[in-house]
This record gives sequence, C-alpha cells and structure tokens, in this order.
Amino acid sequence: MAEFVEDYAVLRWAVVSAFVLAAGIVVVRLSRRAVRADAAADGAHLLMCLVMLAMLVFPAATDPHAMRGLLTALTVAFALLLTERVVQWRNGVVPTADGVLALGYHTVAAAVMLYAMAGHGSGHTGIPPGPALVLAALFVLDALVALGTVGHRPRWHRFAHPAGTHPLTSALVPHVVMDIGTAFMLIAAVGG
Repeated sequence: MAEFVEDYAVLRWAVVSAFVLAAGIVVVRLSRRAVRADAAADGAHLLMCLVMLAMLVFPAATDPHAMRGLLTALTVAFALLLTERVVQWRNGVVPTADGVLALGYHTVAAAVMLYAMAGHGSGHTGIPPGPALVLAALFVLDALVALGTVGHRPRWHRFAHPAGTHPLTSALVPHVVMDIGTAFMLIAAVGG
C-alpha cells in the first residue's frame, strides 16, 4: 500500500488535505456544544481522520502490525458504542436512529480499513481485488448519495447529516471525506 500511496503523490496530498479539513471541522463541532449533535459520532470521525492521516502522511513508516492493532481496537470500540446506542434508541433514551446509523457507519469503516490492512506485512502482497473494489465502489456510492442529499431531506440517508435541520451541515463534509478516503485506501491496498 505504501508504494501505491507514494506513487500517486498529487492524489495522496489531495486526500491528506481533505482529511485535515474534515478533522478541523470535527474539532470545531466538538468544541461548540450548541452545534454538536452527536459527540460519539464526531469523536469517531476524528479518530478515523487521524488514523487515515497517519497512513497517508507516513505510508512507509506505518507499521502494518501496529495499524492492524489500532484498527481492531477502533472497530471493537465503535461496535461497543453502537451496541450501547442501539439499546438507548430501543429504550427511547435517544429519540431517533441517527446516532445508531452514524456509529454503525464508523464501525463498518473501521472494519473495512482493518480488512485493507490485512494484506500488508508478514510477506503478504495485498488483498483480493474483487471484494476490495466492490467495497471501494460502495463507499464512493455512499459519498455520491450523501452529496445528493444537499438541498433535500430524504429519510433514507439521514446519517449523512445527523444534525438534522438542513442537509448541508458540517457533518456532511467529514462523512464524504471518510467515504472517499476509505475508497482510496482500498484501491491502494489492491494496488500495493
């Protein structure tokens, strides 16, 4: 993966810039209590942005074993938060499913990044291209659907903008960046 990421430097730094922007937006969202709709989802976005930045800025220095451990821990933590949120939603503590969907998304994204890292280190040469490219296409499709919600209020894609009042919120940018970044890293995992 490191070779692929380094070979496409212009694309790599564009993705890095997008993640820096997304992380900045999330930090601002977390610091403004009135704007914050879901601190757990925002915190998950921030953690994933930082992990992606580490892999993109230092691709050759990223230890695959350490990264797999970190992504395993994130996947488990997000799954536990998701379980807690589902229980809260089912008991009426959380009024809508928005937080459930947002944490579900982060759990899947962390698991997919763990899958992307599975083919690195220990003499592996990458992951199977078929499943990786299908997953990459699904993340790109999700980004397009999320962008398609701008100016609309669809019920079927509420987690693109969990803050609720208007689809073009500060939650949309990190979501789309995460989608595109995850697709990029899946393609890099196949190419590397």
